[in-house]
Amino acid sequence: MDNTSKKKMSFLAHIEALRRHLIRSICSVILGAIVLMLNKNILFDQIIFGPAKANFITYRIFNMFGRMAGHQDLLVLPQDLQIQNRQLFGQFNTYIWVCILGGFILASPYVFYELWRFVKPGLSAEEKRYSQGIISMASLLFLLGIIFGYFVLCPMAIQFGYGFTISHLLQNIFDLSDYISTITQSTLAMGITFLFPLLIYFLTQVGLITPKFLRTYRKHAFLVMLIIAAAITPGDTLSTVIAMLPLLFLYELSIYTAAIVYKKIEKNIMK
Repeated sequence: MDNTSKKKMSFLAHIEALRRHLIRSICSVILGAIVLMLNKNILFDQIIFGPAKANFITYRIFNMFGRMAGHQDLLVLPQDLQIQNRQLFGQFNTYIWVCILGGFILASPYVFYELWRFVKPGLSAEEKRYSQGIISMASLLFLLGIIFGYFVLCPMAIQFGYGFTISHLLQNIFDLSDYISTITQSTLAMGITFLFPLLIYFLTQVGLITPKFLRTYRKHAFLVMLIIAAAITPGDTLSTVIAMLPLLFLYELSIYTAAIVYKKIEKNIMK
């Protein structure tokens, strides 16, 4: 089927095509979830509960740099967290939910590929040429966000929650669902946030955003990024500032990306 016939598809035909792509994407997520279910010990003992251990690599690296700079340890978790489950099906529900989310992360490159296959027939030959490598870039940015959220935001959130006390009479024993929520929110939020340059890329392609617009409203964007950083971190100044750093970098990267796309559009118009 050529591009012309695809563009003339009816609304119901588009819905049917989208359904097929979604079904394949869901199947890939389920397959990824099954793989994780069969490796439960690795998933939970080494990955999910990794930041709850005092010897987690992030704590050791931060503290090493702190000692090299002549300061005290930057991130200290004196002992492994005490995490308890207070719901009858709490561990089972956590097991299923985490495996599904993990399956989505594992299958994310294929999910992006299926979504791209759905969008691609509606693009012109020139737009397809400009969009080469979009799947690889989306997968890379998403996984980089996941890594940043897991190795940076999660340990900071845990250290802040563990270290903050209002009285010496209280002992911090954390609930399983609350801990899992912190881990998943920090990782997925950063994974999605790291896709921001791609959003700017497409908005520039359709003419809704220009590099000049992004530069003009840089201060306003800074305020928005500050709010986002505060929302996805525990709220202390250090973690908020560190979460801001990749957001600032992504915004500048988006300006650079928009400038490249805009120049290509201008060249096509001149032709």
